[in-house]
Amino acid sequence: MPDAAPAARRRRAAAPPAEAAPVGVLFQHPSGKKAKRVKPGFAWDLFLFAGVLGVPLFLRGLTGWGAVVLGLWVADLALGRLAAGPGRLAAEIGLFAAFLGLQLYLGWGGNALTARSYRARGWTPERSRDAGVRRALERWGVGAP
Repeated sequence: MPDAAPAARRRRAAAPPAEAAPVGVLFQHPSGKKAKRVKPGFAWDLFLFAGVLGVPLFLRGLTGWGAVVLGLWVADLALGRLAAGPGRLAAEIGLFAAFLGLQLYLGWGGNALTARSYRARGWTPERSRDAGVRRALERWGVGAP
């Protein structure tokens, strides 16, 4: 029986190389003086630090989401001052779940939100004809210019 290993090696060698995912999509400000890179994948900075008064969200221009985090903090502070009795524990658990759910959502979708925000404000992606950049823009739901 002939050895199948050389044939498998030839098939692997003949396969076209897979396109590498871009390291990030560089967005240019309309003035051309600023540029910011948005990386595809999980947004660790938003997952870990968005709960710190929403600062990373405001820095990315996601003011609506930053306001949501601040609103959750205000609700938490009000709950600590005003609530008493058995309902307080349930409210604390609900707020914890809201914070955790929001941070998971921002971790998984934060880069897409950032890319959409930049495009809405007129920033343009560089190398938009590159296949990897196009794929990232499509995944984020951002139209190429």
